[in-house]
Amino acid sequence: MSERKAVGIDLGTTFSAIAHIDAYGKPQIIPNAESERITPSVILFDGQNAIVGTLAKQNSVAEPEKIVDFVKREMGKSRDQFHREFNGQSFTAEELSALIIRKLRSDAEKYLGVPVTDAVITVPAYFNDAERTATIQAGQLAGLNVLQIINEPTAAALAYGLDKLDQDQTVFVFDLGGGTFDVTIMRIENQSIRMVATNGDHRLGGKDWDDIIVNLVAEEFDRLHGENPLLDLQSYQDLQSRALAAKIQLSSRPRTTLVHSFNGKSIKIELTREDFEQLASPLVEKCKAITEIVLQEARMTWADIDKILMVGGMTRMPMIRELVEKASGGVEMTDQVSPDEAVAIGAAIQGILSMLGEEDKKGQRVIPMETREQFSTRDGGLIQVTNITSHTLGIVLWDENAMEEYVFPMIPKMTAMPCEVKNAFGTAQPNMKRAVVRIVEGESTVPSECTSLGTCSVELPPFLPKGSPVEICYQYNTNQVLNVIVDAFGKQAKATLERNAGLNEQELARATANLSLISVE
Repeated sequence: MSERKAVGIDLGTTFSAIAHIDAYGKPQIIPNAESERITPSVILFDGQNAIVGTLAKQNSVAEPEKIVDFVKREMGKSRDQFHREFNGQSFTAEELSALIIRKLRSDAEKYLGVPVTDAVITVPAYFNDAERTATIQAGQLAGLNVLQIINEPTAAALAYGLDKLDQDQTVFVFDLGGGTFDVTIMRIENQSIRMVATNGDHRLGGKDWDDIIVNLVAEEFDRLHGENPLLDLQSYQDLQSRALAAKIQLSSRPRTTLVHSFNGKSIKIELTREDFEQLASPLVEKCKAITEIVLQEARMTWADIDKILMVGGMTRMPMIRELVEKASGGVEMTDQVSPDEAVAIGAAIQGILSMLGEEDKKGQRVIPMETREQFSTRDGGLIQVTNITSHTLGIVLWDENAMEEYVFPMIPKMTAMPCEVKNAFGTAQPNMKRAVVRIVEGESTVPSECTSLGTCSVELPPFLPKGSPVEICYQYNTNQVLNVIVDAFGKQAKATLERNAGLNEQELARATANLSLISVE
């Protein structure tokens, strides 16, 4: 039996990281080929080469038309909604993310000296079905067996709580990264880790703070010189880099100076931390509102929280620390795990737990006993990690009295996973030839206010009266990806969910072939 090696991958909006469990059963970050512990999630296309990481980021100003960044914000979109073209080839968000994963995997293999075969990849807890499916496909396109998709706050809690399983506590995970924001309440109890509630915004992150500075400089430039420096791609990339540097400086200094040149004209602006905090106050208020919502959903107050775990590079900003300190009334913020590395380390722990669980099912044990003991509870069982659904999954039905469609919730938000729910519904008309099931995700009862996941259907026997029962089964797995089974009068169909996003099997095969022609550095 060939040796398998699992890693944990934090596929981030601005930076990505990879970790593994070493020979002593300890989780470790794997440095990249440039000896950095985190890798910028930036791709530079150079002919048939894709350069990923710091070199790509450094060249973003010189060759902006060859650069892709912030691709995580496009995950789950169809090719029509998002794609980038280089050398006559079109790339989806999944394919671009696969190139970043290939870089991480290749660097890990060089560092470890063994092939990397399996991975647990992290996603924001608030990612929906399409975004999660896209992340799995990105891992597969990079040649990995994706053991599991795990929520980023859960991974961070796992990294923090691994050596604290004997200390029952409620942990509030505040995760603000480069492009996404999640708040999750986790409970460490009875040597297991359980998700209690989660909320977030997957389009709120460090980039939004950068954009405040970018727009400030651009408006002032336009006012002084009558030209918009954002209309030029090179100028825009340059300004993005300067804004990021200014934001980082303002975390440790009270003021910074920004200089920007475009078309032979230049501008110099002094920005104080106070002014920046005032400009960013709507973003901070958004974070505060989501923080309050998750406490309400968990039916908790700050008095129920024992520790706050700050995750993601953006939590280094004084305005964010201040927000959490004030809102929580001084609940202890723990810095026991690195904000940049906790998620990848937690994913590596989940990777070994998944492989140990597989071994138990198959009855074949290859992983050393000492490693197993590191990840076992006192009674010898494996550490249990329980996630909950971050969105409600529903089915669209017809209300005859109101003469309109409505959403019936099949799996409510905050249901422990994996789960399976069955319900029977009557046919809307006599002699219906097919039962068409429309699947949606969201908290509203109005179909148009929810995200459509797709449709599936099954043939019905002839001459059925109106109201004939059709059984629908929703199976939601640990990756928060849905399978639907329709059972109509003994005709059971594991309905192929015609998803509105993601790659189908033919597209996956084609993408795999196309990506194999690209060399990743």
